[in-house]
Amino acid sequence: MPTTYDVIVVGVGGVGAPAVWHLARRGLRVLGLERFAVPHAMGGSHGNSRQTKIAPYIGSPYEGIILRAYELWREIVAESAQPEIMVTTGFLDIHRAPPAAAYATDTGRFERLDHAELRCRYPQFQLAEYCWAAWDPAGALLRPELAVTSFVRTAMLRGGVVEGSTEVKGWRASAGGVEVETTRGRFSAGKLVLCAGPWTGKLLADLGIRMTANRMSFGWVWPRRNVAAFGPSSMPCWCIDDEPGIYYGFPMMTDVPGFKIGLHWYGDEVDPDAFDRRPDARDEALIRTGLRTFMPDANGPLLGIRTCLYDHTPDDVPIIDLHPEHDNVVICGPLCGAGFKFVPAYAEAAVDLAADGHTRLPIDFLRIGRLLAAGRP
Repeated sequence: MPTTYDVIVVGVGGVGAPAVWHLARRGLRVLGLERFAVPHAMGGSHGNSRQTKIAPYIGSPYEGIILRAYELWREIVAESAQPEIMVTTGFLDIHRAPPAAAYATDTGRFERLDHAELRCRYPQFQLAEYCWAAWDPAGALLRPELAVTSFVRTAMLRGGVVEGSTEVKGWRASAGGVEVETTRGRFSAGKLVLCAGPWTGKLLADLGIRMTANRMSFGWVWPRRNVAAFGPSSMPCWCIDDEPGIYYGFPMMTDVPGFKIGLHWYGDEVDPDAFDRRPDARDEALIRTGLRTFMPDANGPLLGIRTCLYDHTPDDVPIIDLHPEHDNVVICGPLCGAGFKFVPAYAEAAVDLAADGHTRLPIDFLRIGRLLAAGRP
């Protein structure tokens, strides 16, 4: 095994795993370093299900990225022979009023549902006050653990190297390359791609950009009645925009008992290395509020709650760019709590920057300069 690589990827989770895959597909000598197991449940790429959709991003800066991500999801499904990575369920997006930015252009990618149509098609939802909904038939359920596993497995079959249980203690870059200090020794490479999720802020503390980690939770319940209505033949992936955030959920799956529900955009800021991961009464209370309010038939016995971490920038827009002081270091994150659907495209852009210095993907709005321009201490 060589000790010098073309590229080292720090973090082999949701975005680091496809970065290793992209690099291995290019025939580059790549080393992925992951401080936990592969996959793991310590960051934000776990929980058995994530969702993706296209329609809300058409006409936004994310349009080109989500379209490329869909292509890449299909590629990893084909290469890994794992069709369960991405399962089309449709996506139901519900708001009190039409969103200001999303769905601004009617491209034929979504169907507008009025209140009567919504109640007729999806009686599971009790939404007397809601007046706007959109149905995106391209919406799909993603399997995060299976995706990470498949990206890593196919990368290693192509010659990539991944070291789990290897914590990065520090890194340094010079014109001649990069060195990464870990609990398993020192590794060197020509380029470095940082995909450290909630730990990104610690690895880039010298930039003076506030990058935070927030504790989140989600849970599973067994419906009180009408269980079949919450299965994959009847229930799509969905979001409901309401106080105190955006409730979201998925159809019941055969490998995890219960109906999954969570609340997006809440959570306490924490140190990712020192916080209480145990679910508490508030975690359940937030879930129960959503169930009582929007789908009382599902408000049955609790089967489990898990916690995870979201990572954020000051403007809640990800960073994908070359390091401002080292053109052989690429930053890919934080991904701001909504990144999993985009990760194969984000990873491709990061790998393009590492290998070529540029990318064809539309990432100008993700460049780090916008945050540096706000002033550094």
